[in-house]
Amino acid sequence: MVDSIRRRFESIIKGLSAIPMPTQFTVIITTKNRPGYLREAIDSVLQQKSSHQGKIVIVDDGSDVPVFQQVEDCYQDRCKILRNDESVGVSAARNQGIQATDTDWLIFLDDDDWLAEDFLVKMAETTEAIPPPDFIWPSRTMVYEDQGVRVRKRASVPFVPTTKSPDEVLAGLFDATSSGMAFKRSCLLQVGGFDEGLTVSEDRDLIFKLLAMDYCARPEEAAVLFFRIHGGPRLSQDEKRESQAEADLTVLSRHKQFLGGHPILADRFMGRVAKRLWENRFYKEAIAVTNLQCHIAPFSLRARKRQIGWHLLAFFRVGKSLGS
Repeated sequence: MVDSIRRRFESIIKGLSAIPMPTQFTVIITTKNRPGYLREAIDSVLQQKSSHQGKIVIVDDGSDVPVFQQVEDCYQDRCKILRNDESVGVSAARNQGIQATDTDWLIFLDDDDWLAEDFLVKMAETTEAIPPPDFIWPSRTMVYEDQGVRVRKRASVPFVPTTKSPDEVLAGLFDATSSGMAFKRSCLLQVGGFDEGLTVSEDRDLIFKLLAMDYCARPEEAAVLFFRIHGGPRLSQDEKRESQAEADLTVLSRHKQFLGGHPILADRFMGRVAKRLWENRFYKEAIAVTNLQCHIAPFSLRARKRQIGWHLLAFFRVGKSLGS
């Protein structure tokens, strides 16, 4: 009798242990001097229609008035707040957030963006997909604050289930930013998180590191991030154009070998780098990047047109040189 009861009890316990636990997320919000926007970002996490309740870690990166003095107690009770007395930059702030978490999945959120109310539901569904992803990017609705206009950008095309994400789908990553993306915490730790020395393109650098190690990425079209466009600076911007250019070229040089084997990704990334260099009057560097782009992606019509046109225009324009 006792043995029978014990076996039944053990069977019940074994069955309960086999029930999968809901995916748990931590949302890492980096912020500086924007308490109004921050409240909206926090509310969008707390008001999720999901059993996958998200934890929240706020990294206050040197706000003039500390966040814990600006947000109400009801927020502080639901959030873990980290404080930097001096700004360390968005990459270092995100890395601090990673170290302060204990969930398997992390989502980064800039303080001026917010999540759709079913965002975590859709992301949780994608974490259970086959093949299992290591990081996920959402769709974005661009919110032009001054104009009152919203424009939806969908997350790539339907995913083709292979062991590696096809480059045609992965090219959609270049329409995403770290804000709104979900990552397995273990993968971020494996690649060392964000490069704290980069002022821009830190998200591209991270993505290339993950892809080079064969981590799998998937888009989730139904998960929507509201991405605010406004007059103030975004956290990842740097007003120094030279440091922007140097960061872009650093990422390009670091991942040249990977990009050489992925011409579709190379064409998207290098095209944007070249355009930014040209617009900032670094003509020599822009032409060099375009020449390399044409070598890796020889059938890119856009790159070929730039290669010819920019060589001609450079004769009649006075540009700048990095380090001068």
